[in-house]
Formats: sequence, C-alpha cells, structure tokens
Amino acid sequence: MPKFDPELLADWTGGNWNHLPCSLPIGFSIDARKINQGEVFVCISGHRDGHDFIKQAGERGASAALVDHFVDSSDLPQLKVSDTIQSFQEIARQHRNTFAGKVIGVTGSCGKTTTKEALGLLLPFSLSTEANLNNYLGVPLTLTRISHENHRFAVVEAGINMRREMDGLTQMIHPEVVIITSIGDAHLQGLESNQIIAEEKIKLWTQSSDSALGIFPEEFSQYSCFSTAINQKNHLMLLDSMPNSCEIASQQAHYHYSTETNRFGHSSTLTVWRHECPPLVVSLPSVSKGVARNLALSCLAAWKLGITDEEICERLPQYSPSALRGTRLAGRGCEYLVDCYNANPASVKDSAEFFTREFHGTPKLFVLAGMMELGKKSSELHYQTGASIHIENLDRVILIGEQGGYMAEGLLSQGVREDQIIVLHDSSSARPLIEEFRGAVLFKGSRSYKLEELIPEWAVEKGERLQVLSC
Repeated sequence: MPKFDPELLADWTGGNWNHLPCSLPIGFSIDARKINQGEVFVCISGHRDGHDFIKQAGERGASAALVDHFVDSSDLPQLKVSDTIQSFQEIARQHRNTFAGKVIGVTGSCGKTTTKEALGLLLPFSLSTEANLNNYLGVPLTLTRISHENHRFAVVEAGINMRREMDGLTQMIHPEVVIITSIGDAHLQGLESNQIIAEEKIKLWTQSSDSALGIFPEEFSQYSCFSTAINQKNHLMLLDSMPNSCEIASQQAHYHYSTETNRFGHSSTLTVWRHECPPLVVSLPSVSKGVARNLALSCLAAWKLGITDEEICERLPQYSPSALRGTRLAGRGCEYLVDCYNANPASVKDSAEFFTREFHGTPKLFVLAGMMELGKKSSELHYQTGASIHIENLDRVILIGEQGGYMAEGLLSQGVREDQIIVLHDSSSARPLIEEFRGAVLFKGSRSYKLEELIPEWAVEKGERLQVLSC
C-alpha cells in the first residue's frame, strides 16, 4: 500500500490537522469494522455518521481520520476538511496524477467486471478495482491503492446509475485508455434511456485527455455522441465479423469466436484481426458470446499498451470469473451454474443462451429472478427477456419476484407450455423444487434476490467456471 505525507494530504484538501500522525498513513477505509493497520478512516455522514465510529477505527489500528469536525473524545489524529467525500475524492485525484504508469478505465451497462478481470490477468504489475467498488466512494478507494513502486498499470471500473455521476469519476480516473463494453437496458430508473446511458458512459473517454484511446464495439456508432467523438478523438472500434480482405482500417479491429465439441468437451477459439498485424488466435474454454466480446476488447487494450501476442496467448486462457459470476457446481448427478451476482436484460439473455448451448438435450431448470432498476420499462423488458429465452421440451423455468409474471408472459408468447413455468413471489418456495430437479440448473437474477442461498448443500465447486456476461 502507498504511504501518504500528512502535510501533503492537508495541502490537497485544504484541511488542517489537530495533530500529525506518528507514522505515515497507509491507504484509506470507509468501514471502521474492516479497517487495516495504518489506514486513514474516512468519516462519511449518511444514514449512520462515520464520526461516531472513530474510536472503533482507532482500536483496529487506524493511523488517522478524515473528518468534517474534530471529535474530542478520540485521541486519533484527525484531518478536518469541509466535506469528507469531496476531500477523499480530491486526494484520489491528486494521487492518481502522480502515477507514472497507465490507467485504464472500464465502463458499460454490463461486462465491466469480466473485462476488468481479464485486463488484470493480461497486464503485469497491475492494480484492479476490487469487487464492485466502482462508484463515487469505490473509485477513490481503488485509486488510493496505487503504488508507484509496485504498479505499472491501474484498471479502474466506473459504474453509474444516474446522470452526471460519470463527470466526477472521470475527473478522478483520468484514464489513458477507456473500454466501453456495452450500452443496454440497465439502471433505467436513473438513466431513463439507452441514449442517455450512451451519453453518460462516453464521458469517461471524451472528458479525459485529448490523446485518450477509446475502445468499444462498432455498433455504438449508432449513437450521435459516439459518431461525433469518432471524428474527433483517438479510438479503436471492434467489429463482430471476420474481415472481408486483408486490409483492415487503422481504427478498426475484427473478431470471431468459434466453438467446437470434441472428446474432451467444449473448446473455443477467439480470433482478433488488427491493422497491419497477423491475426491474434487465442484458445479458450467455452465462453458466452458476451464474454468473448469483452475478452476481445481486453486483448485490444493490452496490445495497445505494449503486451505481445505471445503474452496474451499465454495469459488469457487462465481467465476465470469471480464468485457468483459463473461458478460451476456439481452434486448428486446434477450441475449448477451460478451467475447471480446481478442481472439486466442483456446479461440474462447471454447467460440463458450459453446455458442452452452448453447443456443442449439435457433437462434444464432456469431459476430466474427479477431485474432491478429498470424504471418505467421494467414490465416490458421482463416480457421481452422471457420471449428471448429458448426453452426445450424437457426444460422447466422458475421465475421469482413480482416481475416474474411478465417474464412468464414472454415465455408463453413463444410457445413455452404453461406446465413448464412456475412463478413464485417467495424465493424460499423454490428450494424443494430445485432440490428435486435432476439435470442442469442455472441461477440468474439481481443481487437483492440472493439466489445463491437456494443452491443445494450437496453442490460443490468443480473447479470450472461458467463464463457468461455478468453485469
């Protein structure tokens, strides 16, 4: 962890210390229960006032606290500022600006984590966003972990759920390379439409330096904000196709993902074509179409950052998604595919399509929960999602949540039988149905439903991961 000069922190924030720490602070934390030795405790005033937990932070080894008023009952060194959140963000911005390495910003409606984790594997000596710490507090927590001595790259995920959030994140991250993974129906409660989502996501690229490289799928050019930026800024667009000739435009790349089944199971190949370069051909375990595109975007960023094709081909096959984003479990003759960290229409469709392909001909149980934050279009999008899922004759579907009925209507519209569908408002009622089923089971839904709690106790990890598009 990097060390911070207390006087420099005061200069960056315009604050003043009640007394200086005995040792240099190491990193920052916003949770007094999880703070590490030497970290600065950032007191956030909200539903619970962080100033009430300074004593607890000190007992756990905090070196100092960032406060908006001195807490006399604590002898912990305190840096008083006018606004702790803004000051924490300013510290992160200033610290990032002292970093001589390259910062890669990753955003999108879904696929951010897949892309971030792939880049963490491809880029040596890199720091990546932990878990989903990608908002106005998560980004400064990530940036203040950058070590000048240990890191050459920093991969920072940026997530938003309302307008103008990206402005502040961009000021802190200020990336040299930006990957925008997808524009789709997510967080519509605050972002209202895909056009607004595009306008907000693109800020991570357009509001960074003039030389910042934007990497994104070619289909984004349908949005006016992208078509304008393409004529003004450095970019690389990815096309989902094989090139028609050996001539590839300098600001374009193509990719193709192919799968085959052999006596060892499923295997796949990702091929990426670039301007004046030989094709990049990477062997992978079987992945979904969404993941394949995110891996292609990651390869392009790594290539532009100086990683060789040989290094990419060696490192990328080691990619494995994190927990609840494609864990593969087995037990009592069944397989369980757990992709329930979160959900939106694009990621549900991608997971379901992959699940159907991977277990074609096997009885399958789709355990699908509602998708949150879709605003006024929620019912319509649940219906459309149900209508897009291919259900075979032996398959069954359990739908959980108040929007399950709309998804059921979508399934029925494409000919799925009523006896194949069960709609439940209480997720606990699904447990015996899941335990009785014999075949393959997919768990997919928004985080609030905690579908992982329905996994049978006999299911154990196989050491494999279902690699699908998580949001």
